[in-house]
Amino acid sequence: GMFEEWRDATERARTLGMTAIDYYHSEQWTAAEKRVLKKRKQPVVTYNHVKRAINGTIGVVERGKSEPRAYPRTPKDEGSADVATDVLRFIAEQNRLNAIKASGNGVFWDMLVPGTGAAIVEVDGNLQVTIAQIKWEEFCHDPRSRKLDFTDARFKGVAKWMFADDVAAMYPDSRSDINQTVSDGSLSIVDASFDDRPNDLSWIDRRNRRMMVVDLYYREGDTWMRGVFHAGGLLKDGVSEYLDAKGRPSCPIEAISAYIDKDNQRYGAVRDMIGPQDEVNQRRSRLLHHANSRQLQETIPGAGQTDPDIARSEAARPDGIIPTGLQIAGTNDMVNGQRELLQDAKAEMDLLGPNPAILGRQGADSSGRALLARSQAGLVELAILFGGLEDWELRVYRQCWARAKQFWKAETYIRVTDDEGAPEFVGLNVPKGQPVIDPNTGQPAMDPQTGQPVEGPPVIDPNTGGSVFGYKNAVAEMDVDIILDATPDTANIQQEQFQDLMQLVGSNPAYAQQIPFEVMLEMSAVPHKRQLIDKLKKFREEAQAQQAQQAQMQIQMAEKARQIAEAKAGADINKSNSQADLNRARAETEMLDGHLAIAAQQQSFMPAAGAMPGAPPMGPQGLPMPPQGPSGPPMPQPYPDIQEPPPGF
Repeated sequence: GMFEEWRDATERARTLGMTAIDYYHSEQWTAAEKRVLKKRKQPVVTYNHVKRAINGTIGVVERGKSEPRAYPRTPKDEGSADVATDVLRFIAEQNRLNAIKASGNGVFWDMLVPGTGAAIVEVDGNLQVTIAQIKWEEFCHDPRSRKLDFTDARFKGVAKWMFADDVAAMYPDSRSDINQTVSDGSLSIVDASFDDRPNDLSWIDRRNRRMMVVDLYYREGDTWMRGVFHAGGLLKDGVSEYLDAKGRPSCPIEAISAYIDKDNQRYGAVRDMIGPQDEVNQRRSRLLHHANSRQLQETIPGAGQTDPDIARSEAARPDGIIPTGLQIAGTNDMVNGQRELLQDAKAEMDLLGPNPAILGRQGADSSGRALLARSQAGLVELAILFGGLEDWELRVYRQCWARAKQFWKAETYIRVTDDEGAPEFVGLNVPKGQPVIDPNTGQPAMDPQTGQPVEGPPVIDPNTGGSVFGYKNAVAEMDVDIILDATPDTANIQQEQFQDLMQLVGSNPAYAQQIPFEVMLEMSAVPHKRQLIDKLKKFREEAQAQQAQQAQMQIQMAEKARQIAEAKAGADINKSNSQADLNRARAETEMLDGHLAIAAQQQSFMPAAGAMPGAPPMGPQGLPMPPQGPSGPPMPQPYPDIQEPPPGF
């Protein structure tokens, strides 16, 4: 079948991969070489340049920064892009993707040393997206695949040893077949590249009740299928349950290789280091052997009659006495030749890994731009490896997004953090509430703080169980493109650019007034700057609130003063009008009094008898009688103040 095809076609590549792992772990001498050195009394020394080169390359990736970014495909998905980005960041944090990618035995390590790294993106029982690394020796694939990213592979899968009880718990319907297979199953041979393998190299480990289980994703036409089997039969078969972003069955495994030769044998960066590493070890061993041994030669042919063993013993001792007729032979030319060749081998090893400028071992006093220039020049030679890893990481993020779209249907909240660790909660698949209507306008009420419509409690359809008004941040409905924003470590150049900017701002006071302090702090490399920025914003908001409160109080005081002034002005006007009325009344009274005085004087000159016709009757002392009413007392006199003229007037 497909598994046997892969096993037979890739046996040589897996064997060389195990050799590369041995070199990384300082197992660089074969047993035969050690026997020869022991016979020569030559030291077995190992100066492991392979591990240093591999660790340095992985360190470059760890120092860098890569984050997923989601971009909308349609205008209606503009608001979904940020949510999709937060979802991917949450999944990466929960699965510690950086550790899976670039740890001491992560995917990048598998890519550099044995040659191929892989991971599978699935969901667990709680429908949480999981990212699991596949060990290089457990990853089986189409041996005819020619692409480094396996996009042309007909099948990809995982072949691993499992305890029979665990397999039976996963597939309870096949428990009897599993137990029978462990007891008397097939002994089909597998090679020594499988990790945690039993000594008999079979599909079955009867002593420990273990079996090899193959979980294989294979393609039939354009449809990805999944089959799980062991030596005794098939455990599962059917269409892959995992869909891609377009809803089609897909393979959840993503893999990447460093290199591939003409025979489709995949290998890592260590294979090119094995030759120079052997030369370094062997020449160092030879140099130590020369330093600890002496060669003797006869001064006169035939003069040296000493026993050779005694001569060697005396020559090897620091205080040894050289027998007569012999002298120590000069070997400086041989030592110098070995030393020069050793330097060439070490220089070749340095070229196969990151250069010293990338690792920070050179140019400590250089400027940030100079360090960046040298680092970028050194990274060019490793661009294929770094580019392959970035492509693998991007494909993993797209697999994560496909799993989230397919399985995240329920309402949930995720916590994401920004660069400075500030927490933020994002709601997914949140039911929309019923809009609240403003009774005054008949339109949906708006929140004055957010500017968004005010919502009441959600309304659930009893037939479907879904929200009548839809959902906020519905993951399944988001249509976005995923890219990877990779940024290398550029701390030195960033710090230098910040210093230049600070000098520019300080050169002109107007710049310092135009650029807010928070902006300068954001551009700096100060630790925990997000907390400082938040505190400054809080202080600024409090100050603005106090200023707004004071301004409101001033407005109220000004309004009150205006009202008081208007009231005072009105009172003054009323007072002026009242004074004018009073003066006018007084003037009219004085005028009337004057007229009455004149009338009284004129009447005093008229005779008492012979009054004019129609005149009122005269009373005593010649005064007019007060008029009588129809009944009752006499009416009051109109002029009570007029006195009777003195006698004789």
